[in-house]
Amino acid sequence: MPTEQIPERENSFSSMSFQQEMPERQDKQRVMLRKLGSWLSNICCFLFLSFLMMLSVLYHLFMNYVKFDKFRHPRLRSPKPAYPLINQKDLKMTPDLSYYCELLGLQLSEYRITTKDGFIISLYHLFDPSNGTPNKKPVLLLHGLLQSCGAYITSGTKSIAYMLVKNNYDVWLANNRCGFEPRHTVYTKYDREMWDWDLSEMAKFDLTRLIDEVLNITKWPGKLSLIGHSQGTAQITLLVSKEMDLGYNDKIDNVVLLSPAIYGGVLLDEKLFIKFIKGIPNSVYNIFFGFHAFMPIMMSLRNIIVGTPIFGFCSYTMFSFLFDWDDQLWDPKIRTVHFMFSPVYVSAKLMKWWLSNKHGQGFQGGVPILKAQGNWFHSDCPKMMLVVGGKDNLVNGDLFINKLYNEENMKERFIYRKLDEYSHLDVLWADDVLERIGEDMLHFLSSE
Repeated sequence: MPTEQIPERENSFSSMSFQQEMPERQDKQRVMLRKLGSWLSNICCFLFLSFLMMLSVLYHLFMNYVKFDKFRHPRLRSPKPAYPLINQKDLKMTPDLSYYCELLGLQLSEYRITTKDGFIISLYHLFDPSNGTPNKKPVLLLHGLLQSCGAYITSGTKSIAYMLVKNNYDVWLANNRCGFEPRHTVYTKYDREMWDWDLSEMAKFDLTRLIDEVLNITKWPGKLSLIGHSQGTAQITLLVSKEMDLGYNDKIDNVVLLSPAIYGGVLLDEKLFIKFIKGIPNSVYNIFFGFHAFMPIMMSLRNIIVGTPIFGFCSYTMFSFLFDWDDQLWDPKIRTVHFMFSPVYVSAKLMKWWLSNKHGQGFQGGVPILKAQGNWFHSDCPKMMLVVGGKDNLVNGDLFINKLYNEENMKERFIYRKLDEYSHLDVLWADDVLERIGEDMLHFLSSE
């Protein structure tokens, strides 16, 4: 009997060892596969970005030196400088947003807050230290895709944020999750779980947390107002819609939607790079762009060359090529400043949500991001002001205006301004944007 039990014990011990080794081997295999996939994705993204950069430079040279027409877009400039406290030639190119605020006589303070799903995001308070008037109405500003809150400040005295501060609003600027420095209470930027989100989570977790924090810090007894540009308008619209029904309408009174990204424009059906992303199978997308950040090579390059003239040139030519706009309505002296605060980290899943109608929401020409049938909004929906660019082919603001006017109970609760010569970013950076919509915006924000 003992001699029969000895092999059994050995077999049992061997089986236990094998069972312990198997999960370890599987974990190692998973790690190796993830690393291999990450390397493959980085190579694909590098080649893709290099190809786009080459095309964008060629496009820029062709449009400016071959097809140039000085009467094509006459420059419209406001008479005042963007930063009156310094000679424009001495303006530093730095990714420090506080530097530009201080040139305007303003201060910027940062609050780091944590969302319910663990992301640590930045909320900034922009204020005039010489004006301590209490009980100012808070306004929260949300940026667009691949941008940050700096987009609302870089125009200096001609910026929307500056106008609001000088008109006694309590101005708050938000950065969405990840931004320039991905932060989470549990995950690191190398974890796949860190990037498992799209615009739904940004509306549900980021925006709600930002609103609650502003109201908590300010102790404002009433409602706050929201201003969004492009993707920021989509976040706001999802928040106040029946589709998400998050119950925040009692905290918001007025919303301003700049270049509202609710219906896709014709550009989405014309650009080859968008067709490529929309058309590839889900498995190919995951191999090409990975499960982590969308083309993190962009951020690596940004961190190397940000603040140099080549960075501003590359950023402008790339975005101009991809989205068919130019800088003819901007102040040329501060064009590089505008791009100091972009691009930012976003998830590959978010880009899939925007661009892939097979695997995401599918932002495409003439199609809305909200899929609910019938009315999109409750009767207590905040009032809306839409600012639409007539040359904005990335989004279709006219369709959203028609939806609000003809199909929603919003006829008395929204206004719009259409600027025929404006494109997608002109609503932020055009030299005369405050002259065109500033007074109307202030009047709208003060309405009850």
